[in-house]
Amino acid sequence: MQQRGHHVSDVWTHSLDALRHCPSSDPIVRLATLLHDIGKPLTYKEENESITFYNHDIVGSRIASKIARRLRLTNKDVQRIFTLVRYHMFHYQPNHSDASIRRFIRRVGFENIDDILDLREGDRLGSGAKKTSWRLEEMKERIIEQLNQPMGLDDLNINGHDLMQELQLKPGPILGQILDKLLEKVLENPDLNEKEKLIAEAKNILNS
Repeated sequence: MQQRGHHVSDVWTHSLDALRHCPSSDPIVRLATLLHDIGKPLTYKEENESITFYNHDIVGSRIASKIARRLRLTNKDVQRIFTLVRYHMFHYQPNHSDASIRRFIRRVGFENIDDILDLREGDRLGSGAKKTSWRLEEMKERIIEQLNQPMGLDDLNINGHDLMQELQLKPGPILGQILDKLLEKVLENPDLNEKEKLIAEAKNILNS
């Protein structure tokens, strides 16, 4: 499958080159690196003498998951491969907010950050580009700065029991929905992660 732009080879050769340059020794990361562009054949289009592969990361993540299951990998490893392929096209601009950096960490998972950066390194070198760029290095620094901020439901200073007690709610899906919305607010503004503030926000959510 031919490609243009910054790539210097076809998709298959690039995939092998990316695997060769990937610094990780983890077989799951290496498999994800090999498969990261597997969605390109299904998304291939020619537009104005250029070749595009729009959403190949989304299509590829589904294909990669099927391959992982066919290889009888664990559910955890299937999810890892899905995540690495799905988000390997991440991009960064200096004007991105701290909240966007925290959302990226949450989407990818703290435990997968180093792995997706290794995949990106293999991808860049396998494309004929330099190992890194000033944008990527700046993004790494900003990720490190945000690692002590709340990222998941376990980091919230409130839980389902607190909601039931404070809002007179019964167990059910509504608790999870409220907690998810509270987490989104805390990702945007970590200063909200105080029990009293979260209860007030939960009341607003419930009454909206």
